[in-house]
Amino acid sequence: MSTKTSEPAILLLIDIQQGLVEGTEAWGPRSTPDFTKNVASLLEVWRSNLWPVLHVCHDATEPNNPISAKYPDTFAPHACAAPKEDEPTFIKHVGSPFVATDLPDVIKSYGDRRIIVIGMDGSECINNTTRHGADLGFRMVVVGDACASYGMTDWITGKQRDAEETHNAAMGMLHSYAIVTNTERMMLGLGYNH
Repeated sequence: MSTKTSEPAILLLIDIQQGLVEGTEAWGPRSTPDFTKNVASLLEVWRSNLWPVLHVCHDATEPNNPISAKYPDTFAPHACAAPKEDEPTFIKHVGSPFVATDLPDVIKSYGDRRIIVIGMDGSECINNTTRHGADLGFRMVVVGDACASYGMTDWITGKQRDAEETHNAAMGMLHSYAIVTNTERMMLGLGYNH
């Protein structure tokens, strides 16, 4: 299925924040080695064409969570995706940015456009955002290699699943809710070579 439409799609960047992208030693390695490069490439295309770019940042409510506005260094946007002045940023406190923000109204103000989702963490907020957006009737597209995840513990065996395995499973779970593609296919669909 093509991701090209007559109206340019909205690029929705989810939680591309310093603390999430760089992670902590306790989280282990992050998936998607080319994540920041792919994010920057997509962002460059959207900006050069003056297409809509919307940012979401997670502000955790737990007192010691480093992804909180109380910790500016880890809360800050990552350099690969720092918002420009004219790009709205929505602050969320839960997994989906469609809860308790005006994001749904802003998206509707652009008309019927696809929403291209990129960001962190594939098994958490990317899944929440994509599923919730689809439930609201938005046409969702996820660029899997412009998203990243950390490993997680298997609920049955207690064994640690690595980040790539977790990420691949997370992206696979989205096929009923979105088109899941990669940066190269997205760029080709837009008429760009990656």
